[in-house]
Amino acid sequence: MTGEISFRYDAIRGTNIADLRSLGKPLLLFKTLFKKKPPSPARHELLKIDGRMLEVRVHLNPRARRMIVKVNPATGEVSVTAPSRRGLAHALDFARGEKAWIAGQLAKAPGPVALAAGAIVPFKGESHEIRAADRGPAPVWRDEGVIWVRGRAAHAPRRVLDFLKNEARKTFEARVLEHASALGVKPSRITVRDTASRWGSCSSGRSLSFSWRLILAPDFVLDYVVAHEVAHLREMNHSPRFWAHVKSLVPDLDAPQRWLKVNGRELQRYAAGPA
Repeated sequence: MTGEISFRYDAIRGTNIADLRSLGKPLLLFKTLFKKKPPSPARHELLKIDGRMLEVRVHLNPRARRMIVKVNPATGEVSVTAPSRRGLAHALDFARGEKAWIAGQLAKAPGPVALAAGAIVPFKGESHEIRAADRGPAPVWRDEGVIWVRGRAAHAPRRVLDFLKNEARKTFEARVLEHASALGVKPSRITVRDTASRWGSCSSGRSLSFSWRLILAPDFVLDYVVAHEVAHLREMNHSPRFWAHVKSLVPDLDAPQRWLKVNGRELQRYAAGPA
């Protein structure tokens, strides 16, 4: 098999693009053999702790050095990270052995805040009360410290979440446009995600992603995260040159970094919940 692969690779290496079709099945075999395997999707399992069934998120991370159990201190979400596909089969057993520790962490977690009528949620750093409305200009709208939502109460959390995500998207796009223009770069894509561990990311394909929960934080915090990820379009690292780019966009780095360190976990509490 080794000789066969080597032979076909040599044939491809010396062939121009126009001639690739003539290789037929050997080329298809080459692509199949060296095709990168897609990442294993996360799965959810049930684990009984203190008499109640809890959902545990199990996922694979080849960069992990060992099996890891985590409890989100804000939401109480339990997750297990396996360093290999073989370890995935034993992830739940590993979590079962850490039941006492998990129970202790869950006791400290304040629990999620549903985006339903009566809840107080931040919007751009300012507290807003979610209130039900019989009629209004839109399914959800904001007015003087209140987020109004129309329709059935069961649908309110999802509608409010959609509203917040839409506001976040508009803000991200505006801030990315300004910062990217200043650095002379252009992202390939901007996406809004529901992430629990990262506020933003920049892929090798120049795609920027941001957590919708940043719309809950003050403007200077969101702006810093956007500037951070846009700067990665110039430097895909955290070198002095990278930080120089960030600082050219957001001169004060300490204030937003400190805010996220102190308040970031609190933002993770807000969730749509069942709809």
